[in-house]
Amino acid sequence: MKKIGLILIIIFLGQIIQSCHDNFDDMNVSPNNAEEVSPNYLLSYVISTTTMQFYGLINEHTDIAGAMQYTQRGTEFNAANQNCYQWGKGSWSGYYDILRTNQLMYELGEKENNQFFMAASLIMKSFTFGLLADLFGDCPYSEALQAGTSLLFPKFDAQKDVYEGVLTDLKTASELLEGLDSKLSVLPSSDLLYKGDRDKWIKFANSLRLRYCLRLHNKKDQLGINTVSEFQDAANKVFGSNADNATLVLLGLAGENSAVGGPVRSSNKPYAFKPGKPLVEYLKERNDPRLQRWVNPVERKWDFNASEETTIDYIDIFGNSYQMTILPTDDTSLDTSVYVGLPIGYDDLEFLGNYNRGDGIRDYPDERSTYISYLTPIYFENSNDFVNPSLITYAEVEFILAEAALLGDYGVSNAEDHYKAGIRASMEQYKILSEAQGFDFDAFYSQPTVSYSSSSITNKHELIMTQKWIALWLQAEPWFDWRRTGYPDFEPAANPAYGPALPLRLAYPEPFADPQYVEKYEEAVSKLEKTSFVPSNQSNDHSYSKTWLLQGTGKPY
Repeated sequence: MKKIGLILIIIFLGQIIQSCHDNFDDMNVSPNNAEEVSPNYLLSYVISTTTMQFYGLINEHTDIAGAMQYTQRGTEFNAANQNCYQWGKGSWSGYYDILRTNQLMYELGEKENNQFFMAASLIMKSFTFGLLADLFGDCPYSEALQAGTSLLFPKFDAQKDVYEGVLTDLKTASELLEGLDSKLSVLPSSDLLYKGDRDKWIKFANSLRLRYCLRLHNKKDQLGINTVSEFQDAANKVFGSNADNATLVLLGLAGENSAVGGPVRSSNKPYAFKPGKPLVEYLKERNDPRLQRWVNPVERKWDFNASEETTIDYIDIFGNSYQMTILPTDDTSLDTSVYVGLPIGYDDLEFLGNYNRGDGIRDYPDERSTYISYLTPIYFENSNDFVNPSLITYAEVEFILAEAALLGDYGVSNAEDHYKAGIRASMEQYKILSEAQGFDFDAFYSQPTVSYSSSSITNKHELIMTQKWIALWLQAEPWFDWRRTGYPDFEPAANPAYGPALPLRLAYPEPFADPQYVEKYEEAVSKLEKTSFVPSNQSNDHSYSKTWLLQGTGKPY
């Protein structure tokens, strides 16, 4: 009943907010005006829509997941977009819709003298504006959300200024929360992240501060804010376990709160989305059990030692049973592994449908090769604890601290302790340590290709960032990290749309025809820096252009 009630609240609120947007002139007189809604309802709406908007950006079906080599599209339909980086225009209308409602929550909190809602609003505002700056570069910020004052075409603020505003607001939010009693004036059921736990909101704000201080590492000398002191101020008030994760529990009852691969949102099971080969190989080489949480064994497995076709029941490390057909072969070009990923960057159906097939039968639809692994069944469900979307996790925080210790500028020590804790946190998040049969974490960690202290690891920075890429499976942060550091050292797509490199940003939405907007859009575009991968006859507003954050850094290329 609680889940159903929450759905009704969200639907009701959405109708109210839409009415508000459609009738600005009547805002002060409408009996259904959103200003009369409790900020508790607004909090639920902002948390759920923000998290689902973020989930829509980086799940197994997205272009960013393809660029980060987590997944590849195994059929020709839209393969060029996801596999080969043929990205079109981005969209930010959904983010600004959320920000308008979030601003209303702040104003109601201020009106009611409820500093929790003000602080929560600042945190959610910071998350969304920080993400907009991450994705696009310069964006409407200081003049945004003012359509009610007839400011319809706000200026594009400099990316630098947006980031500084994000850090300022996060610090303000943390200070507001620290001044409150531990029992917050909020309905616990309305707080979909922390059920009114003040200390967890403080940790959330400060964990985001760490994220953005490190995001700005290569530009810290150009800022009007001291990111080193900001980092140090935040570092002792951050996530300490997975219980702190900013995670939304999916209900699986409607499209707005269901996983993307479940039957509510997918009429057919999305077998087209295959795990990327680099990810699968990295995990296999290290006997990493997270592979078996995320990736299915193949249905048809080649075997050099088999003499005849046989069918077996394959049992994975979690006790899950899968029927598998063993096929004899002497073709050394075939992958005889139990887990097979799809190579990166192909958009040709002949390759995608026949990879690893050899002379085996092809009795499957184009998207459903039985010689390549699928994702595990958890990605075909409406809800599952392992696919709940997170805004930031404890694992990420530990890897941030590990990198900060390595860089040496942020007052953090013991890089290895934080690096190891990040791996452990990821495994705990996916219940590896409690459910993987016979798994020994210390033995896993002691491998020369995993251990931070291994003499065979010469580039500790690359090791941290690569393990962070694994730990943050199906998150956007590894893309932002790769842009800043060049790690992991990805091999680009085999058939890239714009050359042998990964994209750097989302192109702005198609501009309005209004001259006021076009002028401001063109000013923002003029500050972007083309790389050699942008065709000379195309605009600076391109996925391979550099924003201020990357200009002059030599990163990632």
